[in-house]
Amino acid sequence: MFRLIKVSVLSIALLTVALAGSIALTVLTYTRLTDEKPIASLYFEPVADEEFIAHLSSPHTDVDGTYKVYGDQWRIDAAFMKLQPWANILGMDARYKLVRFEGRYSDIERENTQPHIAYELGSDGGFDLGYLLVNLPFLMDAQYGSSTFTDISEDAVYTVYRTQFGLLVRSEPKPEPIGEKASVLGKVRSWIGED
Repeated sequence: MFRLIKVSVLSIALLTVALAGSIALTVLTYTRLTDEKPIASLYFEPVADEEFIAHLSSPHTDVDGTYKVYGDQWRIDAAFMKLQPWANILGMDARYKLVRFEGRYSDIERENTQPHIAYELGSDGGFDLGYLLVNLPFLMDAQYGSSTFTDISEDAVYTVYRTQFGLLVRSEPKPEPIGEKASVLGKVRSWIGED
């Protein structure tokens, strides 16, 4: 009888460890496959009707600057390398390179007849070990362009995120000043860490 109880307790302990491991692996898989990393922040200052100065900031890249855009929407494009899901689970992230930024019009007729400027953000120079590594066929799932766009609001700060599958954008209201009255530009630069 004692032996049967001992075997049962051991079986329950092993099943508990297996269940805990399975739950931990499921959480890890979910976390890795839904990983998001902020890659750029921007805000807009109006110049004229449907003309804005975009202030773009991106850590670890050389695309920081101001860009004149036309339209009621903006768009940012990236060259994207999606990795195999098992590589994501093991801690490797999709690779991206910001390549283009532009204003756009939601109305097709205006898009085809109004002023338009697009900016190249990336350059083809330089050596990137990450891009070299993901060209191994067993790691890379797909190469494609990813783009995100949304309406322009001068009262918002936008953050562009890299997911394991492409780009997405979220907006937040510009922060209100605390204490002294600061300029809109000063508030936003302080909020996104440019100062």
